[in-house]
Amino acid sequence: MKRSLMVAASIAAFVVPAAAPLTALAQDARSDRAAVREQRREARAERRAESPTPPARRENPTPQPRVERPSRPEVRQERREERRADRQERRADRTERPSRPEIRQERRADRPDRPTRPEVRQDRREDRVDRRQERRGDRQERRQERREDRQDRPNRPQNRWENRQDRRQDRREDRQERRQDRREDRSERREDRREYREFRQRFNGANWRRDWNRRHGRDWWRNDRRWRGYSGVRIGFYFAPGYGYYNVPRNYWNQRWRVGEVLPSIFWRYRLEDWRTYGLGYPPEGTRWVLVDNHIYLIDEYDGYIIDVIYDAWSW
Repeated sequence: MKRSLMVAASIAAFVVPAAAPLTALAQDARSDRAAVREQRREARAERRAESPTPPARRENPTPQPRVERPSRPEVRQERREERRADRQERRADRTERPSRPEIRQERRADRPDRPTRPEVRQDRREDRVDRRQERRGDRQERRQERREDRQDRPNRPQNRWENRQDRRQDRREDRQERRQDRREDRSERREDRREYREFRQRFNGANWRRDWNRRHGRDWWRNDRRWRGYSGVRIGFYFAPGYGYYNVPRNYWNQRWRVGEVLPSIFWRYRLEDWRTYGLGYPPEGTRWVLVDNHIYLIDEYDGYIIDVIYDAWSW
């Protein structure tokens, strides 16, 4: 106990003299801060004495009148009217443009090396039908004349023999007429087959499909106006560009037809008029390109005979 008291007394004897200067410095700092505060007060009092009137407050600027903005319904109405006016102008410009038949006629005139697609085959068929009708009419007239001659004659065995001879002559003329019709049909088919062979020599469907898929992506049809409305495969329906979806009979759904067969007549109307855009071959006179499902057929316009076919034309 005595030792601890001695240690505390020695420490106090050492610390008290050392802390005396620190207390003196603290008191000096306090006095300095008080003096600075007093000087600031005196300076503020002098400024107030020099300027007895307080400075005028800054007046707020007069508020400007707010510009009234049009309401949203009015803005929408104005935009609608502007769009209507633009549509009217575009329609007026469209009416001033030449029609598609005129443009096609001008293009054909610019390409004299290509044929103008006269209905040559149809004219030949019509001429053949007219000749048949004329021959039938002449045969009917001859029969009628012979009947009138027989009515004037008395009913004798000789007349019955002559009647048999007339009937035989009529049958003979009918056979000759049918033979002539078959000859004409065969010659017509030979000429058609010759044209079809020439077309297949200058156009290859497999090469066309390969080149098309190489140059175009799978979604090339999205920016084409002719394919507007296409949303994928629908069961019981086919899509044709420019026509849209159309209903297909159940027995024709998902069917394929080969070269040499006859395409059903319900598909003849869905033709590809702009075959140049798709890069297809120039169809011979009296033929047309038809799109059925994803297959492109080249058919005869008279009977639907399939000349050429491109299966799975486009990859989706």
